[in-house]
Amino acid sequence: MSGWWPSSVRRSTALSAALLCAVVFTLGWLGTRELLSGQLARNAVAATRVQLDRLADTYRAGQPAPLPGDALFQVVDQSGREVASSENLHRWDPAWAPLPPAPAGAPADWTVTTKATLKPGDHPQWREYREYTLVGKVIDSGGHRLTIYLFVSPWETLRTLATFDDILVFFVPLAVLITALAAWLAAGRALRPVEAIRRELAEVSGSRLDRRVPVPPSRDEVARLATTTNETLDRLQQAYDRQERFVADASHELRSPLANLRAGLEVALTHAERADWPVVARRSLLDVQRLQRITADLLQLAVDPADLPEGVVDLVDVVGEQVAERGLDDGGPAVVSDVDGPVPVCGEPVQLERLLRNLLDNAVRHARSSVIVRLRHEAGEAVLEVIDDGPGIPDADRERVFDRFTRLDDSRTRDAGGTGLGLTIARDIAVRHGGSLRAEGTENGARLIARLPSA
Repeated sequence: MSGWWPSSVRRSTALSAALLCAVVFTLGWLGTRELLSGQLARNAVAATRVQLDRLADTYRAGQPAPLPGDALFQVVDQSGREVASSENLHRWDPAWAPLPPAPAGAPADWTVTTKATLKPGDHPQWREYREYTLVGKVIDSGGHRLTIYLFVSPWETLRTLATFDDILVFFVPLAVLITALAAWLAAGRALRPVEAIRRELAEVSGSRLDRRVPVPPSRDEVARLATTTNETLDRLQQAYDRQERFVADASHELRSPLANLRAGLEVALTHAERADWPVVARRSLLDVQRLQRITADLLQLAVDPADLPEGVVDLVDVVGEQVAERGLDDGGPAVVSDVDGPVPVCGEPVQLERLLRNLLDNAVRHARSSVIVRLRHEAGEAVLEVIDDGPGIPDADRERVFDRFTRLDDSRTRDAGGTGLGLTIARDIAVRHGGSLRAEGTENGARLIARLPSA
């Protein structure tokens, strides 16, 4: 921004409006004045022609009558000699020469419009020192051919233009001032919500992401800016909350296996000669594996869902692969599928496989003998059900099982290495794909139902 132009939006808006108004009104003033001047000049010429006709009639009748006021005229004969003229003509211009007569072959209705300049001699500042418009015509008077010239008086035109200029000299600056004031007030009113947004954003910090900027009731660009700003703050707060949850969950869940691992190693090292090192290594390996599972699950929950790649995935293939993997596991509950396909959905294949894998892991840990996976298309949605014949989920806990690190009392004793994050991750994946995941009960066991929008 240059030094002379104000940096403030409000001041620059007011100045721009004032300059634009000044330019527009000045151009309008000059243009209107030019049109008015031309029209007044034409009217003056027309009025002078009427006077010329009257003067010509008096000469035809042989009784020339003087013109009123300070009208200027001159009558010349066919030889160019002045026959008559107004008194002021030679007084205002002592060196005035007669005007030329009409051409010798001019018809009886010959008329002319020409220009002439009066030169007052020693007083060039006189107002009469100017170029005049003259109208002339030829007449026959007593057998003589005369040419009469009548000066068009400019004074009425000049007085009207002077009045016009005097009026606009007052009103144009007034209009510019009013426009600048209106622009100043309008800019201040328009920028008031922006200032409120700025103040609120100044209060936002790493520990105060819950603040939101006010959204004005208008539906203009400022309102959309405030809405977008709040949406951005929502995303920042969600990212901050995920980070906080990750830190809190990691510190909480990693403490126990790390403590077990350290205690086991310290005891073994203290009594190294009596330690069963293969057993110590196996226990340490189990703790390390548990740490790996917890870390992977926590990282999964910390992923930003905004940029998940999307494609078309047929859930029939996902179910077939997962069920086939479970069929290779001897000694566990039988996993069977009931598929009504194809069932395409929009999503990320690895994420959707993770969703079903977590549901199956949970079902297999709690099932007595069998797990059923059902897949169907229903009312524009893909419905995926995982049913086990285990102890089931009490009604009061059907929502709590999706909380982080939640283990029901009954399942805790049967937990074979779960991190407490499987169902949390499964619901998170379903929600990221625009769907839902909920738990329902059956006569024998639990049923988890995921619904995803169909492609």
